[in-house]
Parts: sequence; structure tokens; C-alpha cells
Amino acid sequence: MKTIFKSTILLAVVGLSLFTSCKDDNDSNPVLGQPTTFVLNTPAYSTVPVDLATSTEIPFTWSSPNYGFPVEADFQLEASIDGNFTVSVEEADADETGATIPNYVVLPTVFTGGKGAIPCNILADALNKMGNWEEGKAPATQTMVIRASAKTKNTGAVAIYSNTVNIVVVPNLQVAPVTYPEFIYEIGNESEWKTSHELRSPALDGIYQGFYWLDGGFKFKPNADNWDGDWGQDPAGAYGTLVVDGEEDCNDPGKSFPDEAQPAGFYQVNVNIVEMTWNIVPITNISIIGGFNDWAGDVEMTYNADGGYWECTTSEVTGEYKFRANHDWAINWGGSEDNLEQDGANLNSDGGTHTYKLYISYAGNHKVVIE
Repeated sequence: MKTIFKSTILLAVVGLSLFTSCKDDNDSNPVLGQPTTFVLNTPAYSTVPVDLATSTEIPFTWSSPNYGFPVEADFQLEASIDGNFTVSVEEADADETGATIPNYVVLPTVFTGGKGAIPCNILADALNKMGNWEEGKAPATQTMVIRASAKTKNTGAVAIYSNTVNIVVVPNLQVAPVTYPEFIYEIGNESEWKTSHELRSPALDGIYQGFYWLDGGFKFKPNADNWDGDWGQDPAGAYGTLVVDGEEDCNDPGKSFPDEAQPAGFYQVNVNIVEMTWNIVPITNISIIGGFNDWAGDVEMTYNADGGYWECTTSEVTGEYKFRANHDWAINWGGSEDNLEQDGANLNSDGGTHTYKLYISYAGNHKVVIE
């Protein structure tokens, strides 16, 4: 009996230990749930027609999906003319025949909180494409079906959608198609906030890029000669999101930023004013690579801060060659000496000792001067 009693106590203790361990493990390693929907709130103005010609934006709020524990998610709003959400405006635009008629639009801005707004000019342009109305045949008002999507970051969970809500709008047939300027500008501590550096959008699609030396905080602005409408880091948003009002300097450590800012150096600078995001990619080195060593090695270049170019003097380069960054092909330049392009054709050298001065700033302005 004593043996049985001791064994029973031992089993109970082991069982309690396992239960405690499992409970502790669940508490410290929670399992991500997969909700199927979340709530988009019906706005108070839902039955009052919103004039798209005179209004700026239409606000919405929503709840956070229940993933079982707090998870950061990206939210986007979508608007449909018939509630089907089957053919997007982007898909219709890709059809060069013009035969495809869209029935919904994914609004470009990505939100990280529980609220967001649809810009009326973007919605009006999309509505006109979805309505495909003949001249003089547009309705006085149009019911729009709105939903929100949610997608978590780095969890593997699939995107989910909210319920739909209806709003009523007054179409604006005179709205100009949404266009974006060719250039916006970076300005920052690297020039003591005195020099505007061009970032270019070759496709005029609101996606900009440039290559510059950065040192500390910086911002972006629409115009080279003034600060009207400048963009900076959204202090209430995720790192890499932009806002106009209440913005902070980009690349400065703080409440919503990494513990340490990126160090001074040469960077690829990327800005998307459609989605209001930014990021920078460190360019730790630029080099020459080519057939002279079977494309298997790099001739290193150094950055000349005073001249604003990368340079090297070498006798190794002969025949076909290209320039590339970070010893990788993700960022590389070729084409012609006075107009280097990403993924451009191989350049050609007649050999001999030359000094190569590589000027990299934005697409259409990259070049190499060979002395």
C-alpha cells in the first residue's frame, strides 16, 4: 500500500508539473489564431450623399481582428460599385483593349490603426471607370459598397475581409485622372537642411527613387524651393510610413522607430506617395565587374564625398563590364556611359589604365566619366 500511495503521489506531481509547463508555454508562446472576418463600422453619414467634387476624403473606422493576442496588421479599404469585388480597376487598366470594365478599386493607402479615409478624387476617378457612363447618363447619386482588408505582418496568416457597409456619393465626372509629378525631393541633415535632392518617378506612378549620402534625419517634399506639403515619418504609424501633418524626421530613433538610426552612408532612397511609405537601402560598396575576370570578381570603388561620385583608377577593366552595388545584381547599372540604367546592357572598355568616376543620383541622371 505504501508503494502504491507513493507512486500515486509521484504521478500526480509529474502531471501537475506537465500541466504547469504546458500552461507556461502557452502563455509565453501563444498560438496565432485565424479569424475569418472583422468589423467595419457603419459611418453615421452612410445615408447622407457625399459630394465627391466638394469633399476631400471619406473617413472610416474598424475593429482589430481577433488573432488570439495583439498582432500588428496592415489595413486597406476597397470600394465597389456593385458589391462583387471581382474585377479591380488595376486589372481593367492593364487591358489595353479597354473591354474590361472594373467593379471595385483597392484604395492605395495602407493603414496600421483602426481608422482610415478614402481620398475623394481617387474614389471619383475609380467610380467613373466602374460606372462607364455615357455622356449625360451618370446618376445623381450612387451607392458604393465598402469593405476593409487586414493582413498581418510576418505571421503567415492569410488576408481577411470585413463586413461591407454602404455609403451614398454624388459622382464627379469632371475629376481629373490621378497623376503624379516626375520629381519629389529629399532634404536633410546631410546638407544641414539646405539642399533638395531629386527623387524621380520615371513611370509617373508616384513611386520615386534616388541615391544619396545621408547622415541623420531627413524628410521629403513636393517642391525643391519650398516646404509646402512636405512628408515625414508618421509618429503614430509603423516605421516607414509617411504623413503630412504632425510628421517627424525620417531615420531618427524614437517612440515608433528602431532603437538606432541608420548610420551615415550612401543609400538607395525609395518613396511611394501612393501608399505613403518610404525606405532606404544601404549601399555599402559599388564595384566594377565584367568579362575581364569571367564576371567572378569586383574592382572596388570608393566614394568621393567632395565630388559626389564613386571612383577608382585601374588597368584591370577591359572588354565588357558593368557597375553593381553591394556585390550583388539586385542593383546594377549598364547601358551607355552618359546614361546608365538599372539592368542596362554591358558597357565596353578598350583596356588600359583609366580613372572611372561614377555619378549615381536618379534614373536618367546616372553616368560614368572615364579619364
